[in-house]
Amino acid sequence: MKQNTTNLLFRKGIFLSLLLIQVCAYAGIKNVQGNMDLDNIYISIKEQNSSLKKVFKTIEAKTDFNFFYDNKIVNDQQKVSIAKNRTSLKKVLLELSEKLGLKFKQVDNVINVNIIEKRTVQQGIKITGKVTSSSDGLGMPGVTVMEKGTSNGVTTDFDGNYEINVSDSQAIITFNYLGFKAIEQVVGQKRSIDVVLLEDTEELDEVVVTALGIKREEKSLGYAVQKVSGDQVQAVKGVDVATSLTGKVAGLWIQNSTEFNEAPDIRLRGGSSNPLLVIDGVPYGNMSLSDVASDDIQSMDVLKGATASALYGARGSGGAVIITTKSGGNGVSVNSNQMFFAGYLSLPEVQSSYSAGLGGTYSATDYVWGDKLDIGTIAEQWNPETKTYEDMPLTSRGSNNFKNFLEPGVIVNNNISFARSGEIGSIRSSFTHIMNKGQYPNLKQNKFNVNVAGKLNLGDNFDLQANLGYNRSMTPQTTGSGYGNQGYIYQILLWTGPEYDLRKYRDYWVVPNETQNWHYKAWYDNPYLIAHEKLRSDEQNITNVNLTANYKLFKDAKLTARVGYDFYSNESTSQNPPGINSTRGWNVNGLYSQNQYRGYSLNSDLLFKYGKRDVLLDGFDFDFTVGGSVYKWEDQGIGASTRGGIIVPGIYSLNNSVERPNVSSYVTRKQVNSLLGLASFSYKDAFFVDVTGRNDWSSTLPSDERSYFYPSLAGSLILSELFTKPKWLDLWKTRGSWTLSKDDLGVYATNVNYSVSQGVWNDYNTAAYPSTIKNTSVAPETSRTWEVGTAAYLFENRLMLDVAYYNIYTYNRQVSTRVPSSSGFTSTLINTDETRERRGLELTLNMGIIKKENFSWDAAINWSKTHAYYKELDDVYSPDNLWAKPGGRIDNYTIYDWLRDPNGNVIHSSGGLPVRSDYASFLDYSDPDFLWGFTNNFTYKNFNLHLSFDGRVGGKLFNYTSYKMWDTGAHPDTDNAWRYDEVVNGNTSYIGKGVRVLSGSVTYDEYGRIEEDTRTYEANDTPVSYETYARRFGDGSLGVKDPTFIKLRELSIGYTLPKNVSEKFGLSRASIALTAQNVFMWTKEFEFADPDWNSDSDLSSPSQRFVGLNIRFHAGNTSK
Repeated sequence: MKQNTTNLLFRKGIFLSLLLIQVCAYAGIKNVQGNMDLDNIYISIKEQNSSLKKVFKTIEAKTDFNFFYDNKIVNDQQKVSIAKNRTSLKKVLLELSEKLGLKFKQVDNVINVNIIEKRTVQQGIKITGKVTSSSDGLGMPGVTVMEKGTSNGVTTDFDGNYEINVSDSQAIITFNYLGFKAIEQVVGQKRSIDVVLLEDTEELDEVVVTALGIKREEKSLGYAVQKVSGDQVQAVKGVDVATSLTGKVAGLWIQNSTEFNEAPDIRLRGGSSNPLLVIDGVPYGNMSLSDVASDDIQSMDVLKGATASALYGARGSGGAVIITTKSGGNGVSVNSNQMFFAGYLSLPEVQSSYSAGLGGTYSATDYVWGDKLDIGTIAEQWNPETKTYEDMPLTSRGSNNFKNFLEPGVIVNNNISFARSGEIGSIRSSFTHIMNKGQYPNLKQNKFNVNVAGKLNLGDNFDLQANLGYNRSMTPQTTGSGYGNQGYIYQILLWTGPEYDLRKYRDYWVVPNETQNWHYKAWYDNPYLIAHEKLRSDEQNITNVNLTANYKLFKDAKLTARVGYDFYSNESTSQNPPGINSTRGWNVNGLYSQNQYRGYSLNSDLLFKYGKRDVLLDGFDFDFTVGGSVYKWEDQGIGASTRGGIIVPGIYSLNNSVERPNVSSYVTRKQVNSLLGLASFSYKDAFFVDVTGRNDWSSTLPSDERSYFYPSLAGSLILSELFTKPKWLDLWKTRGSWTLSKDDLGVYATNVNYSVSQGVWNDYNTAAYPSTIKNTSVAPETSRTWEVGTAAYLFENRLMLDVAYYNIYTYNRQVSTRVPSSSGFTSTLINTDETRERRGLELTLNMGIIKKENFSWDAAINWSKTHAYYKELDDVYSPDNLWAKPGGRIDNYTIYDWLRDPNGNVIHSSGGLPVRSDYASFLDYSDPDFLWGFTNNFTYKNFNLHLSFDGRVGGKLFNYTSYKMWDTGAHPDTDNAWRYDEVVNGNTSYIGKGVRVLSGSVTYDEYGRIEEDTRTYEANDTPVSYETYARRFGDGSLGVKDPTFIKLRELSIGYTLPKNVSEKFGLSRASIALTAQNVFMWTKEFEFADPDWNSDSDLSSPSQRFVGLNIRFHAGNTSK
């Protein structure tokens, strides 16, 4: 009770703090900005003989802007005196520009600083004009305007105007500005040339967000980080943000399910679990990418290695996805996306010539190896209209049953946001609604997401930032997928035949709650009854909130306190009426169950940051961060279900249980206390070194092993600063890093916990001691990671190449091993001596292929490969087979296949059937050879085209859907002459291709290697039943396929209204686009299923194509 009261008071305190910030921010926001218009932002500033850097920091503290500059341009020797009271920021910067010869360019909330170059005036043709930005139509100051091939150049003034004298009419004028795409113009007969510069997403000195929310220049990092902008995941909005990330980050493998409401599986660098999700600096414990609205994302930074996320401890050992949400700006934005079903990328097909049954005989029980249809055979069948058994012809009336059962899917993703900014703060509120209608009847989900972000500046030295998110999803029905009696593919495609028309069974009751209108009585239910009566519902609520306080203690020193909290509650119910056939997990007399889950995570950080420039040596800079962190996590649940059925049909309540309901509950808790530190050194903006350390104390580890330390070291060298670089080289860096990371244990892995069972002895409850021996000496699993890489920016930043190679060595592996039953236990957790190594290579290539005034083409390629290897084996606990060997890969795909002769022919028995080997054989490796993504963005005037391709090459995957169709007789290839001859004419005429043993014998060693072989062979000529052979042969290497695929994941064709048109409607911008997701897929061998999900042990629902319309408009100014 005390724990719950504390949590409640804490949550109330957080919410009240956030509410206070919102109220203060709204009260203080007076100056509404146009695209963060510098003219409309007023500040008061007074600096006397201060350094220019200090002036910039003062402006940063009073506004939401950050200054971006080279230390060679801005240094502590530049002294400035300025005194302004309630003056626009534009005028302040203009005065600084005039005094210091600097030029300023605003890009969102970043102000780039550069030197104004002196004009070189030549006699010739005078050209005038204006340079404006495509994003806001405003003039751009500081743009470099050059006559190509000469030193003749000028820069635009504060309003974007320029004047230049060029040599003749053949001259070419170039327009360049950092962060924008360069443009060239031939003078010809023109004397006035106005140009519009397009923003370039590939910034040379790109700023990324690293661990603990620390912003760093990409060039200073010694590890791989890849940024994805919010626009990239908003180009085509589906249900889940992760789908839009597919193929956009090298080393990030996103496996997209075709099942309703199943989130994509995210693997970073081959990790076994999803990377840590960090939102606005907080690593939440109960949230996933599915809980984040794409319209709320400003940017995503993927920290790929353990070094990059070392400051997060064990939770970040698999990398991290850092999300920065939008905040500030001004105005109202609407982003509406509607997508509709437009066909299938994969859809299982079945034979429609044979009925349900076995051995060529019709039977409404199981399998589809029954009688031939449409040849006049009469059989007793269920008539769904009269609801009685009748003698009727066996016909293929249900050849399209599964397709007829499917319904067109619909995805609606709408967002509206409101933002205001002013001198003392900013606030943004956002509301998102996602409606996802599944492809099976009665599948529908509604998700609602609310996000509020605010910042409040309380003086020059103190600011508060807060975020509040609320996510609610409601799904009345979740069943219908997978291999099981609730799965529609399982029932309609695999185990029932085409002799009935499923559409006639929409009226699924003969007698409500007593008898179904259905002809299969074994253990299958009418699919429409499953959809509407056998319900499993789910309702989930997630609230997340964070509060960050920054206080400037003194010059160059800052204290940050941050607390982040998320709370989830989930309620799921299951119910079925009396009168069902399938009782696997259900009850023929009716059932109702209710489960409630809830939990929270709490992250508290206190960080002290200090930075000093030109320490000891000119150009030697030093920054360090030290602090502490506390992470608490709790999860609990309670469940109850009726027992013996329900008393009154249609009343779904625990009180309606025939007997006393079954009840169960659990609770799990965990806490990690941490101390951490980061020290960063740089010299002459060319050499960078980071050293980090974090010590964790985890409650899940034994007391002797509870403390563990993670060190890391990373460095970056800007090679292009060490020599006179050619004109085509902008920047070239090399980097390297090393870290030691550790994973703790699961909750209660070393603590004894009892399980309670209900009604075991004479209806009394019992408690059972666990069957696992709790090992109190288990050490944390440890990984040692090193990484090297290089990145080059070429041809005025039109080409960027980044290459990374990494090595992860893992030891102290934790495994559960069996113990002798005489001990009274079954297993225990231990550390083994087996060590493993994962090696990987990643490549990213960003290209500005064409950059013209009215046309541009930008492309990005992401490529990666990773494989795991055995390094050292444990004599006791490592696998004992031919493939587990030092240096060998771990992902061996093995199978108990058919015996083969030296020429690879299948060996048959004297009875004509294939003979299965008693030993496993190696087929190939399961992991992909490599993954790739290829994204293209084209613009032509106001039109834009977005294309995103991705895929995998190589590996092996068992096609479970195809295999089961062979087994049940539903596969279309089973409709052939052999089957016809067997069923209609009674002939067993199929002869399996291969050989049989004529004489001799063979002996094997313990691993299946041939020691002696005297066998001789002859061609197999024994006819057998085709049904028997097909069912047997399908369960082997025939089902193992190459899952190589190419997919056009996203397509968007859009048009942006001209500014003068949108302004007529009171809008600052407006656009419309045709969008499509899951557009096209090519597979090498895979059939009837989408290999994108990479599952080889379950049935896969059809993969749908979606096409829709996106409408965006904004009134006011942009958010940031």
